[in-house]
Amino acid sequence: MAQRFQLNPKPFTDPQADHLNRVSLIPRSAEQKLAADNLGDRRPLAPRTHEDKPFGEHSDALHHHNVAPPPHNKVMDHDPEKKTGSVVPKTPHHPHPSEDLHDANSRHSLVPRSLGHNSLGGRFGPGKNQAFRRNGRPMFSLSDDRVMADRVLKTHSPDMVFFDVKSLLSVADDIFKSYVPSIDSSSSASKPSVVFKDYADHTSFETFAELIDQITCEIECKCLHGGESHGMMTSGIHLDSRNTTTFSVLSLVSKYRWDAKLVLVLAALAVKYGVFLLLAETYATNQLTKSLALIKQLPSIFSRQNALHQRLDKTRVLMQDMVDLTTTIIRIYELPPHHITAAFTDHIPTAVYWIVRSVLICVSHISGASGFKQDQVMSFMEVSEIHENSERLRKINAYLLEQLNKSHLTIEEGIVEEEYQELIQTFTTIIHVDVVPPLLRLLRPIDFLYHGAGDSKRRVGINVLTQKHVLLLVSDLENIEKELYILESLYTEAWQQSFEILWVPVQDIWTDAHDAKFESLHSNMRWYVLGEPRKLRRAAVRFVREWWGFKNRPILVALDPKGQVMSTNAFPMVWIWQTFAYPFTTAREHDLWSEQEWNLEFLIDGTDPHSLNQLVDGKYICVYGGEDMQWIRNFTSLWRTVAKAANIQIEMVYVGKRNPKNGIQRIINTIRDENLSHTLPDLFQIWFFWARVESMWESKQRMLKAQRTKGGRQGFKEEEEKDLVLQEIVALLGFGGEGDGWGLVSKTADLMVRAKGNLFSQGLAEFNEWEVNIPAHGFLKALNDHLMMRLPPHHCTRFMLPETSGIIPDEVECTECRRTMEKYYLYQCCLE
Repeated sequence: MAQRFQLNPKPFTDPQADHLNRVSLIPRSAEQKLAADNLGDRRPLAPRTHEDKPFGEHSDALHHHNVAPPPHNKVMDHDPEKKTGSVVPKTPHHPHPSEDLHDANSRHSLVPRSLGHNSLGGRFGPGKNQAFRRNGRPMFSLSDDRVMADRVLKTHSPDMVFFDVKSLLSVADDIFKSYVPSIDSSSSASKPSVVFKDYADHTSFETFAELIDQITCEIECKCLHGGESHGMMTSGIHLDSRNTTTFSVLSLVSKYRWDAKLVLVLAALAVKYGVFLLLAETYATNQLTKSLALIKQLPSIFSRQNALHQRLDKTRVLMQDMVDLTTTIIRIYELPPHHITAAFTDHIPTAVYWIVRSVLICVSHISGASGFKQDQVMSFMEVSEIHENSERLRKINAYLLEQLNKSHLTIEEGIVEEEYQELIQTFTTIIHVDVVPPLLRLLRPIDFLYHGAGDSKRRVGINVLTQKHVLLLVSDLENIEKELYILESLYTEAWQQSFEILWVPVQDIWTDAHDAKFESLHSNMRWYVLGEPRKLRRAAVRFVREWWGFKNRPILVALDPKGQVMSTNAFPMVWIWQTFAYPFTTAREHDLWSEQEWNLEFLIDGTDPHSLNQLVDGKYICVYGGEDMQWIRNFTSLWRTVAKAANIQIEMVYVGKRNPKNGIQRIINTIRDENLSHTLPDLFQIWFFWARVESMWESKQRMLKAQRTKGGRQGFKEEEEKDLVLQEIVALLGFGGEGDGWGLVSKTADLMVRAKGNLFSQGLAEFNEWEVNIPAHGFLKALNDHLMMRLPPHHCTRFMLPETSGIIPDEVECTECRRTMEKYYLYQCCLE
């Protein structure tokens, strides 16, 4: 039984004589094990036994904390039977013989002195600026701790007895989270309504009822009657009553797995705690409870409600920390066996030891609240003990959670890699008889699609695509508006009869904002849309990015009715030839280029019906661009003058520049207001014009790449030099990437004349010098010859390609001098 001790301050001594300069708060036998904590590091701490430092702590002999002596004759109560002011002499200390081998301040430490007093096993764990690790390993995993861990392991002999640990832990946790109401028998206030939890789905624990009773009896009786520690040293472990009880409890659950041991012990604590709560809650209304409470001395509690709630609130904190750490250990044993490595098994015995020991601490404090002791007001030492053990459990839990997260990441990465390889085989080596099976593998667990626009939209199964040509439109949610706008205009009945489009949105991270954006985008789509795209697996996202080359720009993956990939990006062919590109194979692409002539009709096909009509009528068409409004006014004025002098009909069309921004829209508005020329309808059509030119370049590069594979580098070089269409495309892309003016003029299938803005303006201004050549050579040939004579001796040609185009050539020739252009990396952000 606890005893009462007079707080007799020692006479004042010189600090050199009494380097601890402290007063006695506990019996002498325990006092001899104390060392002062670091001055100024944290608030003063109560004295403690070595067993309260699980992972050890270096002697604090070099870091002292001076405590002012209390007033004389102050008495601290520890024994309910001692209610007078009598003083019981201090128990003399009889050290164990082995203690002679150790320094008085460090003989019970399990931690090497080099670790100092801030190791993880310290009273409050490491300081806020101190890491949990040292030299690459957790600070609570120290060589000397193996002594205690080995003894814990000796109590562990599992015989594969399993039960539903989660259900039992949830019941115990519900009890721990119950609170004692502030009950007043004279109060007429109605109690809040109680919501009962249904445990019908929980497994029956009848088999373990007797064992839980044994554990409850063991910890309750030993905590009440075990007395104080008397300094015993065996095999490096300080054996006080609490330490002995800990191993006694572990022996009772020796045949269970580590997580099961903890759940059973916590269930025993829940029984003890729950009985106390029932007595406290029904005390005011139930005569039987009043009688039991009188025997247990509960009536005295209700006169000290603040002290009671302080004690229980602090105990609940430790309970929650035990539940959290136990939950982590349960999660560890849910891992595949080969993932439960030494990073876990080396520390779980230690964690189990300190959870069981913390259970004993909780029982001790509950006993203090329930009347077996009269110290309802928690002493500073009790508060510190709870705080110390909570911190210790949290540090262990933090480490195990870190390792658990690493294991989950490793497992997840392994699953993703396995699924990724499966998808590669699905779309490369496995022969299918229908397009649906490979789609199901790619899109699982999603098994439905949306189809129809507006109110007619409905959910359908993926099997509606059976035996159909499918175009997978893969994109994110941020860079799709332009493609959707053009696809809507191209998605005619002829398209729908040839193939089906399925939109597959891909985002690495989905948020509520992405969900709202998805709903907004797909609400008016007439084609199929993947349902719940946020559930798309990481392996599928990785596959479309790495294997099909999706980055930021949307791609259109063409699948035939048997699921074979015809093209990993059919957009270039679709933009250039629309439905004529079907079935989007490399062979079809080669045939289309071999049949295609480079002329103005091909260049503006699908982008400007008005200009196509003018070509049919036999007019000259001048396509021009740039951002210099003054140059545009001068250029259009010169053309009107030349057309009148040469007696020709010309239609001018403004096509802006690549990647048009709002500044281009202002130029379009000015051109229309001043009636300078015709323009493309809007920014989407301007974007589509340049997207077709870029698609032509990508398609040509793809054909040259195939040629290079067959004929080697020399054959590739010769083929590129002979490809005059590619040279014209590169020249146009160079024009479109600059803000300076430029122009291109032609008539139906006639010669196409192009030049930069200033050169073109100069040539038009000098019309009287070359008009004499028109009768013999024609208008376009005479203009082109004159421009060639006016080429400046120096030039600077730029040709920019987006990194997402998919093909970046090693070399590009200048379209004016045929020299290899220098390569630069350009990072650009154009925000208007």
